[in-house]
Amino acid sequence: MKISHKHIALPLMALTMLYTGRAIAQEENKTTTVITTTTKTDSVKSEEKQVKINVSVGKQDYDDRGKEIKYPRIFGGLTFTRIDWGFSRLIDNGSFTLSDENKFLEYGKASNFGFDVAQFGVRTGDATKVYISTGFEWNYIRLKKNVVLDPDATPLAYTESDIAYKKNILTSTYLRVPLTFEWRSRKNHKGDRAKIAVGAMTGVLLKGSQRLKSSEMGKQGFRDNYNLASFQYGAFARVGFGSMALFTKYYFNDMFENSPDQKNLNNLTFGLTLGF
Repeated sequence: MKISHKHIALPLMALTMLYTGRAIAQEENKTTTVITTTTKTDSVKSEEKQVKINVSVGKQDYDDRGKEIKYPRIFGGLTFTRIDWGFSRLIDNGSFTLSDENKFLEYGKASNFGFDVAQFGVRTGDATKVYISTGFEWNYIRLKKNVVLDPDATPLAYTESDIAYKKNILTSTYLRVPLTFEWRSRKNHKGDRAKIAVGAMTGVLLKGSQRLKSSEMGKQGFRDNYNLASFQYGAFARVGFGSMALFTKYYFNDMFENSPDQKNLNNLTFGLTLGF
């Protein structure tokens, strides 16, 4: 039997079209962050190399394949972005100095860490979008004094220990749910934009813990809510360029609940955001 070029070409064309269709379909569900490096030459022209990193799954608020973008554009899905890392300050009745009732909470350093894992929203135009997201947030307070919090006491109570702790950390873990309004500028010659985001946030307490470390007792860990606010709420702002930003958050609620001595003790955080 004689096989012609047509018999070979047609199956190859079909396989090629099938493979291309699958690749495009898979590409619809991926968000890519483009990192561009520029290599300058002796001439005016420059050569750009792009490395793509997948960071999200779901419908996105932009199209990077040259298709026309129509607004409003709904987007949403799983993600791993808006990674916050920064410092915290306790504000006692409007002051950074703790009152006598709260001296036992004096800290050497306090920090905040969090990120988003899901989002849903609408881009109303090239410059603006609004979305709600959810993720996790941790607050760490490294206490100076050798105090052990009472897990069974309400209001908040503590005992002073004779042990000199090398580490004494009070930790709170929240499920966070921020609502964000975001504005961005036009692209510059490298494709980056300036961005401003403001919004309101809420959070539900998942757990509290106190971690201790000493020469006498080694490492110890105790898990309890320690009268930490079961529900937190506040406001935030981010200002950045490209994929990085500076952030600040202020929590309107008292840090502890059912504890009169800790009334009007609030938390302020500020730091750096990656994946903005």
